[in-house]
Amino acid sequence: MRQFAAILLLMTGASMTAHAQAAVPQLRDVKKIYVGSFGDGEGSNLIRSKIITSLVKSHQIDVVEDSASADAVLVGAGQVTKQESYSATTQDGKVTARGGTTDRATAGVRLLSKDQRILWADDVSNSVWAMNATSSIADRISKNLLKAIAQDAKRGNAKKD
Repeated sequence: MRQFAAILLLMTGASMTAHAQAAVPQLRDVKKIYVGSFGDGEGSNLIRSKIITSLVKSHQIDVVEDSASADAVLVGAGQVTKQESYSATTQDGKVTARGGTTDRATAGVRLLSKDQRILWADDVSNSVWAMNATSSIADRISKNLLKAIAQDAKRGNAKKD
């Protein structure tokens, strides 16, 4: 009788462990995303808004307005700062000077599962040559996230074969 109870207990524990593992979402399982707060830094709301727009335009994932209906939540901290840069060059005795103020956008982002596990994370800044810092960073975040989801889906399909 004791052996039967021990076996039953082991089987129940193994079943619960397998069920818990199956319930844990993988990056490839994310189909709906809620884009949460990006902090209160200068330009953070604009970065958030442009990430939403970029993800919606991709037609690769659903973006929802309610975190409860999402598979995962994208959060982070982002800001836009002003940078001054000046340079001068000489060529054939002529001096050429350039300079001015440009915007620099940076963000650290995390994609969280419903149980607050980090499924994906990235640090992004805009390209030096970007015409629009916030659009550049939003597009980079979206592309990097969608690429990571696609790569995880490929790995998952390869394991099934």
